[in-house]
Amino acid sequence: MAATRLLVGTRKGAWIYTADAARRKWTVSEPIMPGWTIYHMAVDTRGATPRLFAAGSHWAWGPLIARSDDGGKTWDQRSRGLGFPQPATPEAVIERKLGSVWQVVPGHPDEPGVVYAGTQPAGLFKSTDGGDTWAPVPGLNDHEYRPFWGPSGGGDSALHSIVIDPRNARRMYVSISTGGTYLTEDGGETWALNSHRVVATTPMAKQMEEEFAKRFPELAAQFEEQFKLPENVDPAAQDEFHKMHMDPKNPDRLWGQAHIGVFRFDEDSAGWKDVTEGLPSFHGFPLAVTRRAPDAVYVVPLAFEEDNFRVAREQFAVWRTRDGGASWQALTDGLPGPHDYQSVYREGLDTDGMDPESVYVGTSNGQVYASADGGDHWQRLPGTLPPIQSVTAATF
Repeated sequence: MAATRLLVGTRKGAWIYTADAARRKWTVSEPIMPGWTIYHMAVDTRGATPRLFAAGSHWAWGPLIARSDDGGKTWDQRSRGLGFPQPATPEAVIERKLGSVWQVVPGHPDEPGVVYAGTQPAGLFKSTDGGDTWAPVPGLNDHEYRPFWGPSGGGDSALHSIVIDPRNARRMYVSISTGGTYLTEDGGETWALNSHRVVATTPMAKQMEEEFAKRFPELAAQFEEQFKLPENVDPAAQDEFHKMHMDPKNPDRLWGQAHIGVFRFDEDSAGWKDVTEGLPSFHGFPLAVTRRAPDAVYVVPLAFEEDNFRVAREQFAVWRTRDGGASWQALTDGLPGPHDYQSVYREGLDTDGMDPESVYVGTSNGQVYASADGGDHWQRLPGTLPPIQSVTAATF
C-alpha cells in the first residue's frame, strides 16, 4: 500500500521517513550511504516499480547518482558516464572536473527512462535508461556564455534547478547559480538565456553591484557588454536564483528565490515581478509551491549581513503567500524559538500534493518539521540528523 515518505539528504548520508495514513505518526529509517553528502533525492514512479535516486558526492570517492529499486534498502552507486569530456588544455581540465551532483529529476511522462541531473561546476546530464548510464548535454554545457558562469569559466557555478514543462517534454528551464536561467524548446539542443531579467531593487543589491565593479572591473565590463545590463541590475546577482520552480497547477507561472528577493514570472507578463515586500529579508534559499489548491508558496528568509550570518533571526519561521506574493504570513506555531538560529538550504522545503496538502522543512541543525494544515501548525519528526541538504515528499 502506498505511503507518504520523506526522502532526506544530509551532509553525512540519507534517511527515509514514512508516515501513517493520517500523516501524524512517522518512523525514520537507519542511515543510508553514511558519510556521503546527499544534495537531493527523488523518486521516479513512471515504471512498475518506483525507482529512488540520491544525488551527491563524497570527499574521497567523488560525485554520484545512486538508485534503488527496493524502497531504499539497497543502492546501486555506479554512475557510469557521469563526467565532463576531457578538454584539450590542462587549464580547462581543472575548470571542468565534476565535483558534485546538486539535483536529479525524472523526465517527462512521455519519455519513460529519461532522467536529468544538474551538477557543480554547472552542467546538465541526461540518462535515457533510468539512470543506469549518463551523458552530458553539450548544448548547455558548452554554451557560449559559460565563461560568465562565475569565476574560472564556471568553476564556482552550480546547476541547481531543472524545470520540465508538463505540457511539452522538449521544453525545459534550467537555473545556474551565478550563471543565469536558460530555456530550451528543442529537447536540449539549443538554449536561450532568459531575457526577462530580475531587476535588483534593494540597497544591498546596489552595494553589491558597486563592490563587484570595484573588485572585478574587467569582468563587470564584460557582463555589461555581453548582456547589455540596465543600470540598476546587479551583474553579480541579477541571475542568481537560489531555487526556481514552475507552478504545477499553472505551468505558465514560474517562481524564484533569488539572492536578492523572491520573484514571480507569468508568461503573459513583461518580466519577473519582485514580490519580496512583506518578508523580513530579501535573502534565502528554498522555495516550495503547492501541487493542489489552495495555492500557496513557501520560503524561509534569512538574515543577510556583511559578516555572512545568514540564519533565521532567533525565531525560526516559514513564510507563506496565498495571493501570488501580494502579502506574506509568518508560520511559527510548533517551530523552534526564540533564541534559535539555523538555516534551510535550497532543497530543504517541499509539499506532498496530498489532500489536504502537507508541507515539510528540514534545517541546518538536522531537524525535520511537518505541517498537515498548510503550515498553520508544525510538528517535529523523530530524530536529529546531520545538517539537512534536501527534503523530498513522495507517495509510493
